[in-house]
Amino acid sequence: MPPLAIALALSSAFIHASWNALLKGGRDRLADSFLVALGCAGVGLVLIAFTGPPNAAAWPYLIASLIIHAVYWLCVIKGYDAGDLSHVYTLSRGLAPAIVAVGAAFAVHEIPALGDAIGIALVCAGVLCVGVSAHAPLRASLWGGLTALAIAAYSLVDALGARAAQDALTYIGWVSLFTGLPLGVFAFARRGPRILIDVRRDLFRGLFAGIVSSLGFGLVLYAQTFAPIAQVTALRETSILFAALIAWLFLKEPMGPRRWIGAGIVAAGAMLIGFA
Repeated sequence: MPPLAIALALSSAFIHASWNALLKGGRDRLADSFLVALGCAGVGLVLIAFTGPPNAAAWPYLIASLIIHAVYWLCVIKGYDAGDLSHVYTLSRGLAPAIVAVGAAFAVHEIPALGDAIGIALVCAGVLCVGVSAHAPLRASLWGGLTALAIAAYSLVDALGARAAQDALTYIGWVSLFTGLPLGVFAFARRGPRILIDVRRDLFRGLFAGIVSSLGFGLVLYAQTFAPIAQVTALRETSILFAALIAWLFLKEPMGPRRWIGAGIVAAGAMLIGFA
């Protein structure tokens, strides 16, 4: 992989872990989600003001991305209602890179070399090792699997869309807007106008998380315009490694043997993808 793509994917992974850790102590998940949506949409509107509309070839991908992100957020909320966040999040993030690899092979004939394929498999296995619970409710696992399919779908669609747009920054602007819209609408529909009052408690923290999350997603999309989609996606899921380390170092959460082993497997997989 090109060194710049490796740097962008790992930077995105760190950003993703950081903004999730920032929101971990939040008192109101729905209000935080609404603020993240506003932050993403705000970044999109600012970029759109400078870049304008994308070319015609990008629109089918943007519309598909909007629909997929709506499904994704529905699966996330349902999954978190059915089981522990750590299990659902880890399951969805651990399965997604393998699904993307299969999808990229069929869609754009990007078939990973042996070293890359082993690296992707190790990243998936390590992520699952970190947080998946064998005793989780079946419904939570099913929603986690559906979330993984949604993640894989929007990862592939947005990568192809950024390539079709022939201008990554323009596509990032529009997809940031379209990423925030369904989440914001869902949160508002679930609580109503009262959410506009509830968000005041953590206004700046939530908006900052949304802005940063949009930046991290943009880095991945840009990397996928010139590097293999599956490998970039797998490197981005090393966010679970950064999240575990942040939780251990700053949030004083225990890092048991299983999490250390999983983190090591993720790191080995990332090394193979980056340098095999």
